Amino acid sequence: MPKNINWRSPRVATITTLLAISIIGISLGIVVSKFSFEVPLILVLGIIVFILTLVNTEAGLAILIFSMLLSPEIIVGEVPGRDIVIRIDDLLLIIITFAWMAKTAINKGLALFVKTPLNKAIGVYVLVCIIATLRGVALGFVVPEKAFFYVLRYVEYFLLFILVANHIHSRKQVKFFLAAFFITCAIVSVYGMLQIPQGVRVSAPFEGQVGEPNTFGGYLLFIFCLAMGLSLQKAPKNLKLALAGLIILISLPFLYTLSRASYIGIIFSFLAFILFSKRKLALITVMVTIAVSVLVIRPEAVLERVKYTFELEDESLAKIGNVYLDYSSSARIFSWLNSVEAWKKHPILGRGVTGFAFVDGQYIRILPELGIIGFLVFLWLLWTIYKNSHSIYRQMDDNLYKGLTLGFIAGFIGLAVHALTANTFILIRVMEPFWFVTGIIMMLPKVKEEEEIEIERIEEEEKKEEEKKMKEEEKKEKEDEEEEEGIGGGWHWDY
Repeated sequence: MPKNINWRSPRVATITTLLAISIIGISLGIVVSKFSFEVPLILVLGIIVFILTLVNTEAGLAILIFSMLLSPEIIVGEVPGRDIVIRIDDLLLIIITFAWMAKTAINKGLALFVKTPLNKAIGVYVLVCIIATLRGVALGFVVPEKAFFYVLRYVEYFLLFILVANHIHSRKQVKFFLAAFFITCAIVSVYGMLQIPQGVRVSAPFEGQVGEPNTFGGYLLFIFCLAMGLSLQKAPKNLKLALAGLIILISLPFLYTLSRASYIGIIFSFLAFILFSKRKLALITVMVTIAVSVLVIRPEAVLERVKYTFELEDESLAKIGNVYLDYSSSARIFSWLNSVEAWKKHPILGRGVTGFAFVDGQYIRILPELGIIGFLVFLWLLWTIYKNSHSIYRQMDDNLYKGLTLGFIAGFIGLAVHALTANTFILIRVMEPFWFVTGIIMMLPKVKEEEEIEIERIEEEEKKEEEKKMKEEEKKEKEDEEEEEGIGGGWHWDY
């Protein structure tokens, strides 16, 4: 009978390592021979990130934060009507997730999933997406390959949320990840400012020739709100100045995205700040200052973009009352009407993800794709995010956590308004930062609780140390007294 293999023995470990290196080497050789240099390079970088995440998960997540806005796209194939595009951060997220799973398998003390207030709503929404899409495939509304990549993208966002929620457990981590987000935003804001003299709509790096200014506007709106929320709390002077500088840096490229959805969204974000923050007068002053500054400086491109919405008069255009809308806005409204008509034919579960034509508007897009069930579940998910983040905001008395949660709520409300005329909640450059920060926010009560436990532990240790020190001092005093009195064999002098 052969003996059981001892997987922990040095010999087995060496053989396993050599086998793994051989497999990786052969795989790299095949990839290098069949693809251009970019693919093998990405594969090698992926292996490095995998190993790095195994050693230090924070480092892997920080790399992911920078890649959210600073990574290019790769065309890996095509389906009818469009290319299949994968971004570097897509691959990094998958790699980091596998690394985390491997780490939890090795370290039994780590949990693969952590309980959060959003798990149920996320699970139900993903399930509805899958069921509706499978139904759409069966009915012939959906191209399976195309739908697979879209649904995978939705699941990817939720995986990111779970991964972050699993990992967050200290103030140091929260500050570290926020710094990574703000540095990334500063870099892309400078990149955006450099585009302004070119007379084009500002967009993020690696967006191709056309760019996605509406997406960039949503991203800047969200990070702006995080910085604003923190700046409204008590903080060191240096931090206040840094946040003020970032807010100013974001403002100019934000304006020149010429994204009307973002303009409306930021107004509602400011209203949220005024509603929830105690510094209402300061916020109203900031809003008025910004409005006056725009009117005084009169950035031509921005004003023209807003005026263009209502300037045209054409019977073929949509109109609200007696006011005609521009071609872009009219096209949106007509597509919304078509969307509603398509939904009426399949009202319960819709036609499946990607089962209907492209529609600019998150809510109106969900109706024909997921039906009334998917629409209501999506609203439930949004409500769950808002309800829990607001509850956490009321619980927090720490300036960092309260400011961050306030900024998140305002940013979330701005994005929810942004989603009226954009597919905000499926845009990767907006949703990756959003779900990453959502993971942090949902874990703040646990972080605070662990901090309080740690403070109590330190105080208890200090108390014990003081008691021990007092006992030692009392003992020493007693010994000194005994020595002075000559007790215990000391000398006695008679006078």
